[in-house]
Amino acid sequence: MNTLVDFFSKLFDTSDWPPRWYCGNWTDFHGWLYLFSDLTIWAAYMAIPLVLIRFIIVKKGVPLIRVFWLFGAFILLCGFTHLLDATMFYWPAYRFNAVIRFLTGVVSIATVIALIRYFDEAVGLRTSQEYNMELRIRQQVEQELRRSNEELQQFAYVASHDLQSPLKTIENYLKLFEAKYGEGLDENGHRIIDTTTAAAGRMRGLINDLLDFSRVGNSIEFETFQLDELVSEICDELQNDIAQTEATIDVPALPQLTAHRIDMKRLFQNLITNALKYHKPGVAPEVKLSFRDEAGLYLFSISDNGIGIEKTYFDRIFLIFQRLHGRGEYPGTGIGLATCKKIVEIYGGKIWVESTVGEGSTFYFTLPKMINPLRYYAQENQLHSVG
Repeated sequence: MNTLVDFFSKLFDTSDWPPRWYCGNWTDFHGWLYLFSDLTIWAAYMAIPLVLIRFIIVKKGVPLIRVFWLFGAFILLCGFTHLLDATMFYWPAYRFNAVIRFLTGVVSIATVIALIRYFDEAVGLRTSQEYNMELRIRQQVEQELRRSNEELQQFAYVASHDLQSPLKTIENYLKLFEAKYGEGLDENGHRIIDTTTAAAGRMRGLINDLLDFSRVGNSIEFETFQLDELVSEICDELQNDIAQTEATIDVPALPQLTAHRIDMKRLFQNLITNALKYHKPGVAPEVKLSFRDEAGLYLFSISDNGIGIEKTYFDRIFLIFQRLHGRGEYPGTGIGLATCKKIVEIYGGKIWVESTVGEGSTFYFTLPKMINPLRYYAQENQLHSVG
């Protein structure tokens, strides 16, 4: 202990040693060559950490940042030892020199340990060539995706036209048949015509819902709009259902969105329509919308006082063509919630339901505040703000 105290009390004392010029037989050439070499190495070692610091500041999100700082400290201390070696020709502070060399050794060992620790992670970092390869592959995938979407849209149009035309023909001929021969038909005949007409109507609705489902995610034409206005527009379109069921819809102040307006309209319209549709007999529907601003996303909820859903079916209801009730009880095609799920997930959000049978349901879904169109549709690599 006394040795350490004595050592550090004389840390900058130079009286125990002569300057290096007087140790040995230095010629002027040899001495100045040594000095110049040490000072040159020190200058280079000083420049390297400065370049690293500038790189870290300019290049945001540098991986393995701790290794960069350790390596910079290691280089800086190595340079400092060369500077001290040069000053020893005039200022023989050997104790201070020893402390700096000890610190250099500690930082050197720490750098080696860090390099070993992060070796696997460093090997996993992609090179610029690998990034370029990934970019080329992504561009090829995006081109293929655009081609597939174009083919899907063409198929949807053809399917719509080719399927809807026969339905129109069937409906028109049924109307003509009933108009011309209706008086001669008995009750069973009228029932057959009514059943067939209703089936054709359901098929038309199914085709339209399938087309809507297939079109989700086929456009990145984002626009900024007030969600309050969008919900108000939906409520205006649902005035018939609202009046018939004597429903009340509570809509709070909602945020401004920058997104695909048609997708948002489908999402909210399907959920509000379901809240009105699945109400308890003789009980006026009470629908409540709410939203909460959370870190990085918006959390929306749409609740009702309807018939509720058994917990067993919480996941199943989001699958396409899944219905929990017969058409005689509640009309529909079983595509609405599947469309909602597809829209929310394309935007990078989540959707789920909480419900109690006989008390009502609450549908929750999240939308990120920053939407990457590559998630929405692989075409552009830039960020759009949702709010």
